[in-house]
Amino acid sequence: MPEFAAHSFRREEVEGENLEQFAPPYTSEKFTPEEVRYLNPFFSNIDQSVFVVQHLPEEVIGALSAKYSRATESMRRTFLKEYVEPIVHPESQKNWSSLSHKEQQETLLSRQKFVELINFLNTNGGIDYIVNIQRGRNFFNKWLVDFGDDSISELGGIHLCIEGLSNVATKEIEDQRIGISPIEKSSRYVSFADKLPDGNYKYVVPGEIKGTVYERSYRAMTDILFGTYARLVEPYFNYIKDVFPKGDDESDASFEKSRRAKVFDDLRDLLTFSTLTNIGLYGNGRSYEYLINRIARHPLGELRYWGSKIASELQRVTPSFIRRVDTPMGKELQEYKKDIRRLRDEISDEKFKGVVEMERGGWSKLIDYTKTGEVDVLTAFIFGGGSSPNYSEVRARVVGMSKDERRKIFERIFEQRSPGNNNPKREDVRFKRVPRAFENSRYTFALWARGGDYRDLHRHRLLTQERQPFTTKWGYDVEKEVLASPFVNEIEIALKLVSPVYELIHKEFPEVAQYTVAFAYIQHWYVNLTAREMYYMGELRTGPQGRSHYRHIVQEMATQASAVHPDLFAGMKVDMNDYSLARRESEKWTDKKRKELGV
Repeated sequence: MPEFAAHSFRREEVEGENLEQFAPPYTSEKFTPEEVRYLNPFFSNIDQSVFVVQHLPEEVIGALSAKYSRATESMRRTFLKEYVEPIVHPESQKNWSSLSHKEQQETLLSRQKFVELINFLNTNGGIDYIVNIQRGRNFFNKWLVDFGDDSISELGGIHLCIEGLSNVATKEIEDQRIGISPIEKSSRYVSFADKLPDGNYKYVVPGEIKGTVYERSYRAMTDILFGTYARLVEPYFNYIKDVFPKGDDESDASFEKSRRAKVFDDLRDLLTFSTLTNIGLYGNGRSYEYLINRIARHPLGELRYWGSKIASELQRVTPSFIRRVDTPMGKELQEYKKDIRRLRDEISDEKFKGVVEMERGGWSKLIDYTKTGEVDVLTAFIFGGGSSPNYSEVRARVVGMSKDERRKIFERIFEQRSPGNNNPKREDVRFKRVPRAFENSRYTFALWARGGDYRDLHRHRLLTQERQPFTTKWGYDVEKEVLASPFVNEIEIALKLVSPVYELIHKEFPEVAQYTVAFAYIQHWYVNLTAREMYYMGELRTGPQGRSHYRHIVQEMATQASAVHPDLFAGMKVDMNDYSLARRESEKWTDKKRKELGV
């Protein structure tokens, strides 16, 4: 058994450890010399799993990042195919022959200018040399380090990509709510049936258990889950097409896409939190520095590895933004984050170790809320008016109003979201957020959901949330179509293998055991959110394209919030219908739009 597998890795890293032992599997892509010339100016490297996208228009970077949600190829390959090939090889594009002679000449001129730009960017330091980047770095070094003016590092943004990290790692990175916007490869629209170049399925083997007695059990269990997923994709697709036959209002394309999406939706419960994914991040310098400090001493080796890789890449590209990571201040913050996590675990063990688990009472439970929420919201709303007196007087007047009077004011507020429409639909008002005053009433929910659906609900930023470590203790759950399918026994046999392996690894490596957990297993967390965010979540997450499981959870939350504050939530448009085939209407609408636009 390798020395690094000892249980000293349960809570903290060994000083001076080799982080490469925790690196997820990654194979560098092969590019031709010509492709390398086109990639070099726009990517901080072309052979590493962590890289920065630079020197491109923001809309192009945004489009490339958005591809992560449903793309099977890497960002660099996507850039070559969609943004380079059409320029440098226009004659090979399918629309070339339909262009007029003038349009062809203009296209060839664009190619010439693009090649000239590439030649310039590949020589003499390129754009960094021209704009004197060192002067900018000197400015940030002075004001960030010498004067401690942290806010100025929020004025520079960085597009950073990580390819080939686990879902355990992405959830930890995405827990950073402010300053960094993530987009992740979807498990609802992309197949995970293919294998890696080394012949293994797309999952991480944690470095902590490589070479130990646990690795064989871990691999065997995960291979069965992924193998079941891969084996069932096509037969389950045929089953779903029988369950949901094509409607007269559907084209062949929308029919195929919506049913295929249903397959990935249902079978993704077989995937585990070890599943490899890609993530694109856009954030300011201050936030990246905090992210690195947050995961630098994380108990999981993979997170420490990614912290080191991110720091290394940003040190090459924007060194002034993360200069303090290696300072005494940075080390002190890293130590604090490690110690506070350890303290939480110690107190949990002291007070609750051995306590019998309570059963969940449903998928959501309203634990607490602002009892005076309706008064507080109306007070804040009226206070901003030009004729309002001081805050205390406004609140006293609102308290003195009759319930009917307050209700009518709420009705006037809601009427502004859809003037003249007494019964607007969800889609009519969803993008018109209720006023900021609605942030003055808060609600705390205890939530349970399948791991895959937790991933979707976890993405909300304007709330406070904390989860328990991914676990199997709450059991698992699957879609009703899975339960009714001829494949249910095969799926359940695979899922039942998870808990014993989880328990085996948890005894020695409690943090590492999270990698074994399949998305079907129920996870537990809490959220504390305002009425304003409840409106946003309720109207967004109950749309027909949403997965039915998390739609049901949000419907429950909205119902409970409305029960305690009926006037406050009278304007919330929650879709309470059941859509077993989530993407049907969405794909029909998309198909219609494509026809209208001729694309």
